[in-house]
Amino acid sequence: MTASVFRVLPKNTLNAALTLLIGCAFSGGAFAQEDEDYKDTPKSTTMTGSAAAAAERARQRKAEAAAKANQQPELFPLATRKPPERKTTSKEVKTANEIQAAYDAKQYADAIAKVDAATAESKNAYLQSYFYQLAADAWGKQGDQAKSADYYRKAVDADGLDNNGHYQIMFNLAVILSELDRDADSLTYIDRYMAETKTETEQAVGLKAYLLSKMGRAAEGAALYEKMLAAKPGDMGILMNAVALHQQAENSEKANALLESARKQGLLKEPNHYRTLFVGYVNAGKYKEAQEVLEDGVAKGVIPPSQTLANDYSIIAQNYLAEDKGAQAIDFYGRAAKVATNGEAALNLAKALTYEDRIGEAKVAAREALAKGIKKPKDANNILAMPGK
Repeated sequence: MTASVFRVLPKNTLNAALTLLIGCAFSGGAFAQEDEDYKDTPKSTTMTGSAAAAAERARQRKAEAAAKANQQPELFPLATRKPPERKTTSKEVKTANEIQAAYDAKQYADAIAKVDAATAESKNAYLQSYFYQLAADAWGKQGDQAKSADYYRKAVDADGLDNNGHYQIMFNLAVILSELDRDADSLTYIDRYMAETKTETEQAVGLKAYLLSKMGRAAEGAALYEKMLAAKPGDMGILMNAVALHQQAENSEKANALLESARKQGLLKEPNHYRTLFVGYVNAGKYKEAQEVLEDGVAKGVIPPSQTLANDYSIIAQNYLAEDKGAQAIDFYGRAAKVATNGEAALNLAKALTYEDRIGEAKVAAREALAKGIKKPKDANNILAMPGK
């Protein structure tokens, strides 16, 4: 029996990246009029100058309070990009509300057609970005991710939104491009997103590492996770992703070192944590270390009795047989037989006992093997037919 290479699939990568849901940059709803030519000033010619000024100050305070109430938290405070001004005419507001209404009514084809017409006519960067992202969402609702990506790109290129909207759309674009297996394009946008926002969130790092792994650059992805681990030591999700990418890059020494360090700190809390390190040591031919890991996990109650544990005990036993250490092999085959759900470990125990001329014990193990079920009953029956008790 030999140990197969155990790969931990990176978790919280693309799925974690999708926590910024596609299309979440805008909540929809009708536009308020923001006509730059419109002035909400008193029209009465009988109002005195001081009264008019007071009314204007009141209007400004009201407008500022409304803007403050509607203001979203700044998601990218380190971004150096200066958001453009948002100005719309009454005609543009009417067009925007018509497009939004079509979208809200799930008339996606109509909404997209209206977007194409409006963006061909308008040079308003804010509206172009808004319309394009709405069309991108509409294409996504219709299941056309390629078209959705195209319109998200147009929304980014129009460069008309505030930083929250602009960079969330950029992130969404990177995610969709990855889903389309356009990995190089996706990497370009996630790199730009991280560079311009000066942020390295788990979602962004996870997506970038995922892309690098797909592009045969797993070692670079592992380095990203190790950098995050330095900032968040003890985070096993980050550590296991680093381990998985080191394994993919065929650098088992680094993967094992990370897990061993975590084990010594008492951070291994799940069976797969221990088993990843166990198999890593087995594949490296370090059976002594593998045995120590296995026994540690069992002693701490992290590794439960199971057929998997039986298989792992059998790997240690087999290595002892290869080293002509029959007593140790019998010990581990015995441990395997106790937790196994089938009779194969008991049969191996019976065979090992015969090598040591312990026929009576071998027959007991052979009967157990037959009772639990084995692939080759003849092997057990041959042991039972041997002379001796």
